Amino acid sequence: MVSEKVLAIIAVALGTYLARFLPLKIKFATSDKIKSFLSLSSTSVISALFVTSVFTPDAAEFGVRVAALFPLILSFYRWRNFGLSIFAAVLSYYLLRLAV
Repeated sequence: MVSEKVLAIIAVALGTYLARFLPLKIKFATSDKIKSFLSLSSTSVISALFVTSVFTPDAAEFGVRVAALFPLILSFYRWRNFGLSIFAAVLSYYLLRLAV
């Protein structure tokens, strides 16, 4: 039997993939409504994933996740590089989890 976590990971992966793939596949659609919907849907999916990944009922974990956002924001404003910013956030999250 497949666990709930595996199903959740598959659902999130599929949603993220489709949110990025469909706008490229239907790039030449003639309807402006479809173009508008697809351009906004990827942003809304990423926002929903962000909100569900940050908020947790555990107060200590919530604090670690919020604290890990600061290096992400600061490094992005400093270098304007998404990859470096994500690396800074992951590294800070790891170090904070070791400390807590």
